[in-house]
Amino acid sequence: MRVLLIGGGHSAYFAAETIKRIDLSGKLMIIEFTSEKVFVLSKLFPFAEIIQLDIDEVEEYIRANGRILDAVVAATESDSLNLRYCKVAKESNIPLVITIINNPLNAEIFLKEGIAFIVNPYKMIPIELSEILDAKVNILYSFHRIGVQVVSIKVGDRRLLSQLKKEMTKNRDLTALFVSPVGEITNSIDEVDVGWRAYVLGYEEKIKRLLRVVEG
Repeated sequence: MRVLLIGGGHSAYFAAETIKRIDLSGKLMIIEFTSEKVFVLSKLFPFAEIIQLDIDEVEEYIRANGRILDAVVAATESDSLNLRYCKVAKESNIPLVITIINNPLNAEIFLKEGIAFIVNPYKMIPIELSEILDAKVNILYSFHRIGVQVVSIKVGDRRLLSQLKKEMTKNRDLTALFVSPVGEITNSIDEVDVGWRAYVLGYEEKIKRLLRVVEG
């Protein structure tokens, strides 16, 4: 896979590490604007091609190389720049156009422009806190490309346990693991009691139905 990563800050660092890890034989190009960061990136990522361009030169680079790129990851420290580059990548018919946003409130702007793959580093904050604070329901992850979600549900009382058993029994599209307060794990809901937590995997519409039942 040939991936163009734009940016040289913290988000780009983690993106480069991840891209290399999942595709050891792939080609990674990193564009950065300042000579200082270009120098640092060349030391950190010797496997990548580090390119220094001015801010306004990046779009032309994307257009000129669009045919050979499999993915563009816009990870600068400016969401407005990320949006600019994503729009050009989309217009250039690059198969995967991804952004790592700096302000979660800007996600809707990217969606309106047709940028479907948005990485939000701040999304883990409510998920982690909800799990630590033992929330009744917590959506852990959404696999947007395939429409699948993972949700965590606390079995707080007998009524909820009964409803959960009923839904899990009649809906074979849902898969679950159950964890007790002391860390016991089972995939059989018949072994579950009040106080356990269910981790359920399923298609988004099935999960939404389950949560409507659970939340009453």
